[in-house]
Amino acid sequence: MVAGCFRNLLRQWFRDERCGLTFRHVILVAVALSCAACKPSTETSNGSTPRTEDIKANDAGLSAAVEHEIKSFCGDCHLMPNPASFPKSAWRDEVRRGFEFYYTSGRTDLKIPKQSDVTQYFVSRAPEKFDVREVEPLDNEWISKYEKQEISIPDVRAPATSHVAVVDLGLPLGKGILFSDMAAGGVYFSSITTQQRASDKLIKLGQFSNPAGIQVVDLNEDGLQDLVVSELGSFLPEDHQRGKVIALIQSKEKPGLFQQHVLVEGIGRVASVESADFNRDGLTDLLVAEFGWRTTGSVFILRREKGDSDLGSWKKEIIDPRQGSIHLPVFDFNQDGFPDYVSLISQHHEKLDLMLNDGKGAFRRVSIFEAPCPSYGSSGIKLRDVNRDGRMDIVYSNGDSFDSFVLKPFHGVKWFENVGDEKFVEHQVGYLPGVHRALPGDLDGDGDLEMVGGSFVPQQLLPQLAEQGAESIVVFKPTSEGKYKKHVLSKGDCIHAAIELQDINGDGKDDLIIGNFCDTEHPGAALTIWYSRP
Repeated sequence: MVAGCFRNLLRQWFRDERCGLTFRHVILVAVALSCAACKPSTETSNGSTPRTEDIKANDAGLSAAVEHEIKSFCGDCHLMPNPASFPKSAWRDEVRRGFEFYYTSGRTDLKIPKQSDVTQYFVSRAPEKFDVREVEPLDNEWISKYEKQEISIPDVRAPATSHVAVVDLGLPLGKGILFSDMAAGGVYFSSITTQQRASDKLIKLGQFSNPAGIQVVDLNEDGLQDLVVSELGSFLPEDHQRGKVIALIQSKEKPGLFQQHVLVEGIGRVASVESADFNRDGLTDLLVAEFGWRTTGSVFILRREKGDSDLGSWKKEIIDPRQGSIHLPVFDFNQDGFPDYVSLISQHHEKLDLMLNDGKGAFRRVSIFEAPCPSYGSSGIKLRDVNRDGRMDIVYSNGDSFDSFVLKPFHGVKWFENVGDEKFVEHQVGYLPGVHRALPGDLDGDGDLEMVGGSFVPQQLLPQLAEQGAESIVVFKPTSEGKYKKHVLSKGDCIHAAIELQDINGDGKDDLIIGNFCDTEHPGAALTIWYSRP
């Protein structure tokens, strides 16, 4: 019955132009704002930002006063949009959605221009179409380096894998692959066998409504690893109070069995949770990315009260009131002993910030990157010392296309180099339309970090992309010149919403664990594992 409901939901989800959020690695898809476009850039249309220098504005027939009114309205809560961020054919719907967003925001302080004038303004200045990036062929030499294994969930034909990670849960479970299905609701574990392969026999650790990210932590300090699950509360994007943070506490009497404890409920859609002792009181705190949607969402900390033995007493503190938080990875960047975190906020914010912990309960925001486009499509981040200089860097991807169903030539992967003194330098790795997750890893054992990107796009685009041979899994390998060369492992099947890179078979090279988001017309496995060959 769950699978049947999921089929109907999936069809509706991919058809419904209102949808914006799936899960942003965990489940996240940004709402497109009508006035979501990019600020002017000197780069080419195939660069990381679009340009308008080569686009001649047609006479929109609007007075200077009307154009001033449009700019005041559309540029109030973010930069004035650049029409080059969408082709002409997309702007009518973008403007309509933006007006809907304003009305649902509850604001009444702006002078509202005519919707038809706003549409005319942007359409007259937009390009006819985007330049299409040349598709690279499959790299058979790289493909030959791997053998594949598929892992399916019994009785689930169309899995929606929203999270995947290699973890060690201690005996009797040991090391294995932990993953969640945001549609059918299960959280599963595949043990890594003595043959150094993932077991086809899955262990179901818990059942939820729509699980997203999962954090592994000994929450009650009993020496056993527990799980903290981010519960969306709905498959489709909407504003509601059904989100939850739920702990799966491993039994002390029967290790390997888990019992659910709801830590907080009555909140918006939760994308991910991180754990750390932020105030150094000896108790584990939880940092929550409540993605929400249009009117719900924030970043908050759950602080465990002292003397709380049953995990039932948590204090909620709002850190950031913005909607659209995706990932909040934790690291002590200034080495003062207090954990900091990096914040990726999507929606119309599209910002990457370093949040420095002052040790007194507050965080100081340092801006790392503000996307040149409110519909840039931020989809995830990962912390890693990419250049091995002892400083923690940030790998970033932008390829979310579920807001407008438009794949953009500036979708791709970057990394931000930590150069010290709270400063970061942006490096473009490469481009991959629809990239939903990108992670660094050493795939060939040479000590350098490659970047692996997986694309995930709306169902209605899949036939066209399959016919075009669109890239779906790619490896970006660093070159001696400091750039990256793209190697294509898979094409056409742009359904890869979650990725993990870990050495499963013990050969010193990271293997690829790919999470798949299938539909009933194209059923498939929940996971595809690419093992490196000797």
